[in-house]
Order: sequence, then C-alpha cells, then structure tokens
Amino acid sequence: MPDLAAIGSVLSSLKTATDIAKLLRETDFSLEKAELKLKLAELMSALADAKMEMSSVQDTISERERRIAELEEAFQLRATVVRDRDAYYTVGEDGKPTGQPMCLRCWDIQHKLYRLHFDAKDRFVKVCPACAARYEARMAQNIAAQNVPPAA
Repeated sequence: MPDLAAIGSVLSSLKTATDIAKLLRETDFSLEKAELKLKLAELMSALADAKMEMSSVQDTISERERRIAELEEAFQLRATVVRDRDAYYTVGEDGKPTGQPMCLRCWDIQHKLYRLHFDAKDRFVKVCPACAARYEARMAQNIAAQNVPPAA
C-alpha cells in the first residue's frame, strides 16, 4: 500500500525527469550523440517510474474512496437496524424490530447485513451464509410487522 514514501518516490522521479529535460533544453548541442541518448533513456526511465508509482497511488486512493463509501452506507443503515436477542432486524414503522433476522457478527465487524437461514442439518439452528456463525433459531426468529393504527 503506497504511503508518503511512495508519493515521495513519485515526486523524486518527476524531479529527476524535469532536471534532465532542463539539461537537454539548456545544452548548446555540444553533447555527443551517445550522451544525448543516455540522457533521454534516463528521462524515459524516470518518467516510467513516476507513472508506475502514480498508478499505485491512484489504486490506493480509489480503494480508500470505496471503503469510505462502504462506511457511509453502513452509517446510514445504522439508524434502520436494531438488535433484538441474537440478531439484528430492520426497524418497522412503530420503531420495533421487524422482518428476518440478520447476523450479529457480520454487522458488528463488517457492517454488512446478511439474513440468517435455517441449518439444513439442524432445524433448531440458524446460520449466516457469509461467516457461518450459528445462532439458536428461537433467539433469531422472523418478526412480523405489527399493524399500527394511524394516529388520530
């Protein structure tokens, strides 16, 4: 993962390339052909190094932007989920938990909501499809929405 050292490396490569370009511009054509080719090769190498480092920095930036978007989404979801016994549920219109149970572990650690499913081998257990956490089915039941009479 590129850090300040990678950015410093990019800046160093760009400085080297700039210095070589200035040298070539300021010469009075007294350079030998071989020297000129060497300086151009150094310039191209410095620019290639800078390009590779910038690509790495760009990847890091896009990964961090993706992670920020994930965390913002989780933060917004936080207001719409509530814990009840061994699961998280969406909040109904009455402010109480409703719907299918979702994995505690996945929400607490990754801020992702995965619905729990009955274990095929044990009808008294519900399992998370993502992390395989196991919960007692009686502690993670489906909760039907309550009909709330409209306020008068």
